[in-house]
Amino acid sequence: MFFRYSGSVIGTRMALRTLLAGALFLPAIPAYAADEATADAAARVIDSTRLLNVEALQFGQIVPSGSGGAVMINANTGNVTTIGEVVTIASTQTRARFTVDAPIGVVMILSGDPSVELTRVGGTETMTASLIHRPTSGLITLTLFGLPIGLLATSPTQEIHTGGSLVVAGNQAEGVYEGTFTLMIAYL
Repeated sequence: MFFRYSGSVIGTRMALRTLLAGALFLPAIPAYAADEATADAAARVIDSTRLLNVEALQFGQIVPSGSGGAVMINANTGNVTTIGEVVTIASTQTRARFTVDAPIGVVMILSGDPSVELTRVGGTETMTASLIHRPTSGLITLTLFGLPIGLLATSPTQEIHTGGSLVVAGNQAEGVYEGTFTLMIAYL
């Protein structure tokens, strides 16, 4: 049995091209099964400048003698201790207290000056305090592989305290000593 093909290859290609070209110009067919939905979009802008100092770091009145020593204020507890030949007089020693307002769940990074230089008012004499900054309430430390990577807000208002150790020379000049340090919070 033999089959005979009477068309040409060229004619078949022309017919396919004509069919495809005609399909491109078909009128639009309505889609009867189509549907649509809408969604709301929202954003909340957080003011990143809600860090406020509410209490200063006060080492109080100090009487040095001999070779001097240091006055230490615990950043976590506010307890005051001395080492060496210095005595604190009944005065108000306080750790610095900062408040932060951030929504629950926000992750922040805390950084600050590691020390502050106190200069005698009306003079040039100085003393240096090493600083320690600690989150104390409303914040937990997030760790990765045992290393702290940030702070997580667990309440709408958080507190950070700064304490430190002030080195006082035995012959430190009498007077009021003042200085300024910086604490920074960055939101991730």
